[in-house]
Amino acid sequence: MVNFLGFRDPKDGAFFLFEIVSGQLAGLNLSIERGDLLFGHFLASDGSHLVSNTDDLVLEAISWDPVKRLFNFYELVKDRKTQRVSWFFRGDSRLILDDIQLLYRQRTAAQPPFHEQLRCSGCHVNGGLIQKELAAPHNDWWTKSRPLPLGSLTPDAAVAKIFQGLVDADELMKLVEAASRRLSASPEYRKAMQSRTMQEQLRPLFCAVELNIESDRDPFDARKAAVQIPAGFFADTRLGARSIAIPRENYEQALQKLHSRMPDPPGGTDADHAWLAPVKANSDMVKTEALVEMGVVDNEFVADVLAVDFTNPLFSASRCALLKLVPAEGGPDFVARFQAAIKTSSEPAAKLLLENLTDPKRDANFHRQQVAAYLDACQQRASKPEAAIEWYGLLAQRRAEIDRAEVSKHTKGKILEAGRVVFPSASAPGGILGLTPACEVHLQ
Repeated sequence: MVNFLGFRDPKDGAFFLFEIVSGQLAGLNLSIERGDLLFGHFLASDGSHLVSNTDDLVLEAISWDPVKRLFNFYELVKDRKTQRVSWFFRGDSRLILDDIQLLYRQRTAAQPPFHEQLRCSGCHVNGGLIQKELAAPHNDWWTKSRPLPLGSLTPDAAVAKIFQGLVDADELMKLVEAASRRLSASPEYRKAMQSRTMQEQLRPLFCAVELNIESDRDPFDARKAAVQIPAGFFADTRLGARSIAIPRENYEQALQKLHSRMPDPPGGTDADHAWLAPVKANSDMVKTEALVEMGVVDNEFVADVLAVDFTNPLFSASRCALLKLVPAEGGPDFVARFQAAIKTSSEPAAKLLLENLTDPKRDANFHRQQVAAYLDACQQRASKPEAAIEWYGLLAQRRAEIDRAEVSKHTKGKILEAGRVVFPSASAPGGILGLTPACEVHLQ
């Protein structure tokens, strides 16, 4: 269960529940395993009671189709005029590929990035289950160690019955991660992907198709002596992973300097956990791993691409722009044709990628050494008060980039789900925001 308005703000009852269904279906010789079927329940406040939503969109459902070996998406909708409640099939993982065909790719001014046949393609962009706060501590999610407060709301009988089965957010995390691998390994899904252009196949490598949110592991109110910045904030963790701590005092000064504030009520300077950072999605990484398994590209190619603007691991405009240079067709000479296309560009990112692809010294180990040196420099600077201000300014910028990103331009569904309040607002004086964390190191 997640609170759409934030951990400390239960007054509107804006909770969303994932119901995990498993067992033997009565009357049919059909076994449902964990991860095969999930329902999404919307809760709301009705006076002093917490109740299930019974208007418009009543329920969502996601199921694994054992025949198609794809995920199906359904909605239970109540018609306001007739008051009739009906189930609707909204599409599957393969149809989402149709909806996102032009995302981040060359198109005319009249063509939107999404075809918008499906509402679900705005959130489930990679075609599977989602949980934005995938990694512990799952900010704003119910956990056994930190249950969501209900304030003055009392669950009605139906909601109270559901609450008897509440499980830790880790249980959903396991299913979401498994769903990404299940879909990427599906022969039917791989066939559907291989029928697409190389730009569509490689999109999760160059650009952000989905995203996750990570944070300090300790609650903000625990007032620990240091705040741990998630590793994915500094660089793509496939090239190097290190969480870096900054003094709590410096962090609180940065919050004040940049006017960080959660909505009133309940207010406060930060979310339930410090340093909520948008990071590269696990599902994007899994899809890239699948491409390597299928022999579409190799790990050296992946590292060469990730090394371009690696200090912007999620929304790198320069790295994502390189996707448009990717040839439509794959094959044994794909890399050679890609290199030829890159040579036509005068952009610094294109020149760097060409060097990565052609210089045998610039292999995956070389890129990891570059990232390691960069993280060392950031660690050395972490104790300085100005580092906390600059880095939090950059964090505010990266949060704002979510709304500006092309993946947020779907009009029927939002990458952060409609109505969710995740990040505190923050404003920075001129000159604070930079493009990368200012960590002095000589990169070759």
